[in-house]
Amino acid sequence: MPALPRNTPCPCGSGRKAKGCCALVLDGRPAATPEALMRSRYTAYATGAVSHLMATTAPESPHRGADPTRWRVELLEYCAAVTFEGLEVLEATEDGDRGTVTFDARLRAGDQDLSFAERSRFVRRNGVWSYVDGDRLAARG
Repeated sequence: MPALPRNTPCPCGSGRKAKGCCALVLDGRPAATPEALMRSRYTAYATGAVSHLMATTAPESPHRGADPTRWRVELLEYCAAVTFEGLEVLEATEDGDRGTVTFDARLRAGDQDLSFAERSRFVRRNGVWSYVDGDRLAARG
């Protein structure tokens, strides 16, 4: 997977350069908010930074792979097969150590549209946000 070019627009759609956006979180800085973590996870999928995806998935998440080696391979295969075309954050909330982010993600695998909308749930433990799960929402439009 390609490295994240630091001086190009961040894949997360924030409008900032990657070096001042998701690159900071991918390099190990804790995400300040659930939205920042969600954006960094989208960028990690787009660039194949699967270590970040694994590290930021909550232990109780149903998306966490039981076998880390197999999970890493599955994530790498998914990232390689999918083109990440854009992200729009629709709403982000934070209530203490819980947060939600509602977003539209535009994805494609070959000529198949895999786009979806989701309301994701996040939890903060010891000052660090992680992804728990999400509910798929009806397509917009």
